[in-house]
Amino acid sequence: MTIDTLMKQVAPPVEASGAFDGPWAPVEAEIGLVLPTDYKDYVKLYGAGRFLEFLGLYIPRAENPNMRLERMVRVVCEGLTSLSPLEEPPYPYWPTPGGLLPFGATDNGDELFWLTRGAAEDWKVVIMDRAFGRFETFDCGVAEFLAGLIRGEIEPEGFPDDLLPSDCPCMPSAAQAGSAEPRWAMKCSTSWRADWRRW
Repeated sequence: MTIDTLMKQVAPPVEASGAFDGPWAPVEAEIGLVLPTDYKDYVKLYGAGRFLEFLGLYIPRAENPNMRLERMVRVVCEGLTSLSPLEEPPYPYWPTPGGLLPFGATDNGDELFWLTRGAAEDWKVVIMDRAFGRFETFDCGVAEFLAGLIRGEIEPEGFPDDLLPSDCPCMPSAAQAGSAEPRWAMKCSTSWRADWRRW
């Protein structure tokens, strides 16, 4: 799916905070993988921000190190590899070929991964429930996953039951590097509000 899937649900902000429009070659060389097009379009159009007041995506070259994709890929995978999991992960972590590559996180500490098998456009989304160590796989990419959350069609088991309805499904980030604010410090924009009566 393309970014249009998400844009039909909620329009990008007029000015996206922390947006990244390349160059992509150094980022992908550092990670060792070519990333999906819908993700690249997302970080260009939406920038750093938060969905449903609950989750956010990592952004390349973000000023805040806790939001920076290339740093968090290493931090998350090295951290999880060193732990004794409550449940054995169904897939290996990056940098193992075909493994899990993190692209975001929730307020509860759940991790959002790509399952990097096959072409980047075919990568699936995998959610790790931090509380119970469970993994749930969704047969879709980032844009379709976020759009499905907003429509209420995708409901990960570990996510709260009260995510919907939301007066502000998408919020651009107000966090700055070195700030004492939490990882996702946001200000809602009225231009991002969705009419939940459509659903």
